[in-house]
Amino acid sequence: MVVKRNKEKVSIAMSSYLLNKAKELVQADEFGSVSDVISTAVSQFIFMHDQAQRDDKLQFPSVSDYVTDAGELIENMINEYLRSPEGKAIIRSIIRESLTPHNESLKKKPVVIYTEEYTTNELP
Repeated sequence: MVVKRNKEKVSIAMSSYLLNKAKELVQADEFGSVSDVISTAVSQFIFMHDQAQRDDKLQFPSVSDYVTDAGELIENMINEYLRSPEGKAIIRSIIRESLTPHNESLKKKPVVIYTEEYTTNELP
C-alpha cells in the first residue's frame, strides 16, 4: 500500500547559509530531506505563532526583533569567517589583487601590509 502525502511543491528563496545548514542536518541523518527540515521549521514557527496569539502573556517577536537578531547573527558569522583560514585567504587574495601593479612604475614601490595577525613587507 502506497501512502500519499498531502504536500504541495513550492519554490522558495533562502540564504545559502540556511540551505547548507539544512543539508548538513540531512547528511547527519537527522532528517530525510531538506524539505523535511524546512517543513519542521515552518511547523514549529506556526505552532509558536498560534500559541502566542492564544496566550496574551506570550508576545510573539516582531519582525524588527528578528531583523535585529539576524543582523547580530550575520555580523558574528562574518567576523567568525574572517578569522577562519578561508577568510584570511580571501582577504590576502583581495589585498594581493588590489596591489598588483597595472604598470611597471608601480612595481618598484615597496608595499607594507599589517594586520594584528599578519605582518610582512612582501606580498604574500
